[in-house]
Amino acid sequence: MISERGRDPRLVARLLRFGALALLALLGCASGTAVATAGAALDKVIDYHGYTIAVPAGWPVYSLASDPTVCVRFNRHALYLGQPSSAQRCPAHSIGRTEAILVQPISARGARPTHTARTARTARTARTARTARTAGSVQVLPALTNRAAQPRQGSQAQVTIAARGLIVTATWNRHPSIVQRALGTRGIATDAASAPAARAAVARAAVARAGPAAPGAVYTGLGFDACSAPSMAQMSDWAFSPFLAAGIYVGGTNSACAQPNLTAAWVSAESAAGWHLIPTYVGLQAPTNSCGCARINPSQATAEGTAAAADGIEQAQALGIGTGNPIYDDMEAYPPGGTNSAAVLAFLSAWTAGLHAGGYVSGVYGSGASGIEDLAAQYGTGFLEPDDIWIADWNGEQTTSDPFVPSADWPSEQRLHQFRGSHNDTYGGATINVDSNFLDGATAAAGDAGGVTVAAPLPALTVSVGGAGAIHLSASWAGATGVSGWRVLAGANPTALTPLSAAATPGARIAMNVQGTFPYFAVQALGSAAQVLASSPVVATPAHLAIFGHSVFSPSPGLGGVPAGCFTGRPCHIVTTISAGRTVLASTSREPLPAGGSGILYFKLSPAGRALLAGAPGHRLAVKVTVRDSTGAAATSALTLVRFLTKGRGPHRSVGPPGPLRIVGATDFVSSGWVGGILAGCSAGASCAVTTTINVGASTIARGGPQQLGASELGYLIFRLTPQGHSMLGRAAGNQLGAHVTITDGSATATANIALVRFG
Repeated sequence: MISERGRDPRLVARLLRFGALALLALLGCASGTAVATAGAALDKVIDYHGYTIAVPAGWPVYSLASDPTVCVRFNRHALYLGQPSSAQRCPAHSIGRTEAILVQPISARGARPTHTARTARTARTARTARTARTAGSVQVLPALTNRAAQPRQGSQAQVTIAARGLIVTATWNRHPSIVQRALGTRGIATDAASAPAARAAVARAAVARAGPAAPGAVYTGLGFDACSAPSMAQMSDWAFSPFLAAGIYVGGTNSACAQPNLTAAWVSAESAAGWHLIPTYVGLQAPTNSCGCARINPSQATAEGTAAAADGIEQAQALGIGTGNPIYDDMEAYPPGGTNSAAVLAFLSAWTAGLHAGGYVSGVYGSGASGIEDLAAQYGTGFLEPDDIWIADWNGEQTTSDPFVPSADWPSEQRLHQFRGSHNDTYGGATINVDSNFLDGATAAAGDAGGVTVAAPLPALTVSVGGAGAIHLSASWAGATGVSGWRVLAGANPTALTPLSAAATPGARIAMNVQGTFPYFAVQALGSAAQVLASSPVVATPAHLAIFGHSVFSPSPGLGGVPAGCFTGRPCHIVTTISAGRTVLASTSREPLPAGGSGILYFKLSPAGRALLAGAPGHRLAVKVTVRDSTGAAATSALTLVRFLTKGRGPHRSVGPPGPLRIVGATDFVSSGWVGGILAGCSAGASCAVTTTINVGASTIARGGPQQLGASELGYLIFRLTPQGHSMLGRAAGNQLGAHVTITDGSATATANIALVRFG
């Protein structure tokens, strides 16, 4: 059935005439003409079942009928011919995909298809293919690129060649164009996958173990995982091994091994025999990863995690693994930190949310020193963590305790530990290459355990911005009971939020204003003992501008400044307009503010504006201030414009360097009632509780606080002068009293030499 020939120049000339069907003549016309792979010379040509197959010289060709122990795995360049055997010997830990081809006869095939499709050939050939296909609906191939969300099986596709009774399975990684040409398509949209056709169950004697495994049951004891699910005969041989749990690979764009044995019938039979299953999904990996696998796109990590969860559920259900069972995402080792960790955590959070929404238990397999350590760092912070973790730490210890995971994290039968890597084990005469595990966590079995109990399925959160930059949160959890309070989480990184505040407000709904502007927010619903019942998804704060304070001060020449903030995600260039009724008092050219920062926008009143302010009662004028960025973002606030008078040069002024706390401006104002304010800013990761001290020489003339400054906001720290301070300001030359100001929140301090000015 198989023969190899040397390269024939006449054949090559024929091949090049059919370049639109590059890679393999398997997908060509009935003449059996072979065509060139993209970028590869046809150094050998293989005949199989009447088809001429051309492959690059470096590709090995395996006859599975001649050697049934050959492992059909798609993480190496190879051409496999025949039906993958139940006796294939695969390394336990293979992951990733590259360009590889499997060709097998339809009549011999029993493995479940992931996708099938027509080839792009003549209408006559297509009609013939439609009439010759076996049971199960025909589907459209995925676009042959590493798409953003890697839906379903991602970089794997199957084509039925009905005229020759063959099925071709092709995978790819960095060079999808090779397979694209092989399949004769420019990239075809994905369609829903069909329910796989289960092959006939293999007759075997049931093994008496501890009784049938139950869906979603916690199992404590030893288990193994193998790259390709063992045959039923091998599972029978291993019936009296020390193992009672078996890891199986249910799918994913980076799954490496063929699964000729893994069917719904296999899952049902092994569950009945008492095997606890560990369904594993090998999805996208970290942007920089150890396996050279298809990677998470950091900007699409959440969408990709959601897509992976949807596909994992679909693959599990095709095997008869219903709701209430766990599915473990396989996240291989990666260099932790920076974009890598942020992308992985966003992906895994979405994975967990997607599984919960579908009624499944979320699990994550990962290296103790990267994925698991990153997850442990988020435990209890409001991050949507998986229900169970599977720690890869090959220390030989048969326990779920591990130095990478604090004992208080996932403490209640929520851990698996892979303690030994790839090795051969033999029981009952059957040798399988496996990894060894110790379990004390959720496992799967055929059937439905009723789904994960979640209420709706997570709390919902909306974040809105008021006209003056106030942040408003509204949270609800439909159908929830037993909610005694809510906690707000916030931060600059969606995967590293910190608690901001808590409200003892019972019930399934809450609305609140937050002091401080953060790029991201989430909320947690709390129980009576302040335990976290559920966390909302992380929500980004809408891009906006902010105007701080209630007053704007202007001296008699009409100069002044508006405290404002830029929260658009990019540096701002802002035009300020001040009006009273229909009269515009001031309009500025564009002034810069840093992204995520705040500062003073300066203006000068028009002559009409100065006249209106001078004639206003008490020299106070109600105005409307509007700030507008070049992007179109805008904010409007009603403020009071206040006039003040000074004479002369005034005292020495200086402001210290910016830090977590900063004093903004070197002139601050005191009313005739001895009350004043120091304009200051907080740029710490949370709001600042600030105390204020004002000295003139050795005399302390005012103290204030502690007072809250919102994160990334400007605000006035209010103080009241002592009688001595009031007397000093009353006698100050030119209405300007030189003073030294110190503000502190206990960990950060800022100082400035300012001029205090009396108004009103």
